Amino acid sequence: HKPSDAIILTITHAIAHDEVIEEREQIGPYFLPTPAQIEASYTDEEIALTGLIAANVKFDFLQKRGSLLQYPKEPGQTSELQLREMAIVGLQARHIDFTNIEYLQRLDYELRMINEMGYSDYFLIVADYVKFAKKTGIPVGPGRGSAPGSLVSYALFITDVDPIKFNLLFERFLNPARKTMPDIDIDFSDIRREEIIEYLRNKYGANRVANIITFQTIQAKQALRDIGRIYKFSPRTIEAMAKSLPDSKLDLRTAFKRIPAFKQVILSDKECLEIVKLATKIEGLIRQSGMHPAGIVLNDEDIRESLPVLETNGHLITQYEMDHLETQGFLKMDILGLRNLTIIDNCLKLIKQNHHVALTLEALPYDDPKIFDLIRSGLTMGIFQLESDGMRHAIREIKPTTFDDIVVLLAIFRPGPMDNIKSYAARKDGLENVSILHTQLNDILMPTYGIIIYQEQIMQIAERMAGFSLSEADLFRRAVSKKDAGKLSELQESFVEGAIRKGYNPAHATSVFNHIYKFADYGFNKSHSVAYAILACQMAYLKVYYPYEFYASILATSSALNDTKFSNYIEELQQLKVTIVNPDINRSSQSFNVFNKKLYFPLNAIRGISNDLAEAIIEARDDQPFANFYDFIKRLYTYKISAKQIEHLIDAGAFDSLNKSRATLRASINNGLQNAAIHSSLNANEGGLLQDNHIPSAKLVSAPDDMIENVDKELAVLGIVLSASPFKHKKTLLKGYNLVSIVEAKQGKGTSTIGGIIRNKKAIKTKAGQPMAFLTVYDDTGDIEVVIFPKIYAEVATVLEKNQLVVISGRFETEKGENYIADKIKIIEERP
Repeated sequence: HKPSDAIILTITHAIAHDEVIEEREQIGPYFLPTPAQIEASYTDEEIALTGLIAANVKFDFLQKRGSLLQYPKEPGQTSELQLREMAIVGLQARHIDFTNIEYLQRLDYELRMINEMGYSDYFLIVADYVKFAKKTGIPVGPGRGSAPGSLVSYALFITDVDPIKFNLLFERFLNPARKTMPDIDIDFSDIRREEIIEYLRNKYGANRVANIITFQTIQAKQALRDIGRIYKFSPRTIEAMAKSLPDSKLDLRTAFKRIPAFKQVILSDKECLEIVKLATKIEGLIRQSGMHPAGIVLNDEDIRESLPVLETNGHLITQYEMDHLETQGFLKMDILGLRNLTIIDNCLKLIKQNHHVALTLEALPYDDPKIFDLIRSGLTMGIFQLESDGMRHAIREIKPTTFDDIVVLLAIFRPGPMDNIKSYAARKDGLENVSILHTQLNDILMPTYGIIIYQEQIMQIAERMAGFSLSEADLFRRAVSKKDAGKLSELQESFVEGAIRKGYNPAHATSVFNHIYKFADYGFNKSHSVAYAILACQMAYLKVYYPYEFYASILATSSALNDTKFSNYIEELQQLKVTIVNPDINRSSQSFNVFNKKLYFPLNAIRGISNDLAEAIIEARDDQPFANFYDFIKRLYTYKISAKQIEHLIDAGAFDSLNKSRATLRASINNGLQNAAIHSSLNANEGGLLQDNHIPSAKLVSAPDDMIENVDKELAVLGIVLSASPFKHKKTLLKGYNLVSIVEAKQGKGTSTIGGIIRNKKAIKTKAGQPMAFLTVYDDTGDIEVVIFPKIYAEVATVLEKNQLVVISGRFETEKGENYIADKIKIIEERP
């Protein structure tokens, strides 16, 4: 409301419209005027009428406007009764023995709590759209978050996790003592989740379903860069300031107080100080809006009557963010897209196609011993939650042998809890004593060797020792995990007094509380960990028993065929003896496919081969393989295939199965195109009556292959060398060297040693006139640019040549492009 606010308006307008501000002082009436300024600008009558209008406007921002959507029911049916009936039928379908009183008591308790909290319709709605997904073949995950802790969710087939089998707690999911909206998050195939949302729009009405807006605010570094751009400050100054800020979420004022390097840069230059002052004015303001990737809102009434909304393409988007919607009482659903479900679905389709075995996601085993053999090997690329370098290191430590070990892995491999990995592994292997806080807690803590890993364990300890109900125990868990020092004594007192009432020694009770308090924020939701462990083990099962189909599905969804992750997949394929081969004109499709235990590279992964051309090749062969090179060109001639595209297919090895050298085919492209043109022209002139055997056959121009040339060209069009290469022939010469692959060197930090063949060498001189060089070196996982500075280059300049096998020690850097800085180079001579 101050005139200075006009500066902020000017800045934000310039950012939004990508404009430059020529003057740094802005004047004008772009602010909220004071009452005195209003009175000076308007008549008494105008002011009085404005007041009258304002007095008649009634709006309470705090009033809850959301209304829980009601699930459609038969006349005379209630939501509560329908939910109970569906849950009982569901448990029977799950083959639960109804003589097991534990299941019946748990079901009855959960249904009573759900009904009392008024959430029966919520469960019916979720169960309905999950049923729709499964009925229409949309892959659905086994569960996520705390919902797998609910037996009702399991009975309704919302989740596929039996909470009693895995000792999961309903109160961690829905706590009668903490009345909040239920939150059942569900994973669907990432390419089909929109079908679920469309189903909800069709069933309940498009005006009752809305996506949720998100706002991206201007962060510290962005604020500096925006100010620098619109005011035309020196880019070098702006980058120096941004570089002195750590990659954290500190605001500029806090960074100035806490980070000496940033403070030094600001105080070193008046211009820097001016930039920061301007940047703090816009820091934290909304820069742009987006749409929440998973959240949607359902309402029993027309959302447009209860919320500000934006309508795009007939769909509504709320103009309140998720947190505000929840405080307003709106029902929020998270319908998430998970790529791994798409991968599994594609894999199951390939298995059915290749092996005539019909598997379903829900029926895939997750406790087969071979699953854990594979996971312990560390060959976990592509397996949900288990493929990162850090996780593979944790796997090597823990050496999982059971499904419970995988559940622990997913829970413990997180900032904070991962400090316990070594201790957990040592106790599991019998190398460290297992100490339990109290003998009465053995059954709670022994499964994790005395270490608190799950939030549910804290709740169970509080119930056992302090006599809390599980609802109270959940509140206790939440309170201690927040580490509120002001409430520490209150929490400790309630826990210890409860324990004393149950006959525990005060000193023991205090010791247990202190241990809980120390590790409470380390605990992880076991329900989520179990559900995701099931998915991880199911993927591992597919990888063990159907590796070709597994990798075909993984690679088909890889975001980039030449990225580091893809190279990791290729390296792992080789370790598992899974054969991946070059694309083939008679076998390949538009995705990775399997034939005769070979994984074929897709045609459209070749540089210069579009999806349309790949489809044309598949259509042209139409179950009749191309007989020879000229037959291929003749059939594709009508699709206007170019000489360059044919050359790229040759370079990729797509004609290798025709048993002609690549050099021969390259030399014969023009002959083939001319011959195809004659066929096309004569057939057109003769009305298509001229037979092919009336036209003389073109001859191939024979030429020998150059392996080096083939490797260079194959790498250029595929990003990787799949056929025989010089490196594969010479690889045995590198035995005895402690090497990492090139793809590993690109991922690692610090020094490493690589071995490879020099593809290219470029010698230059520095500004000081000293010779140095750049090399391109490749192995069977990819290539890397190597920088050799003058001192190192002087040692090898006279003997370093293209196509030599070398061992290079150095470090990978990304500051000025991606380069491997050589510290030492050794040329490996071939043995006579």
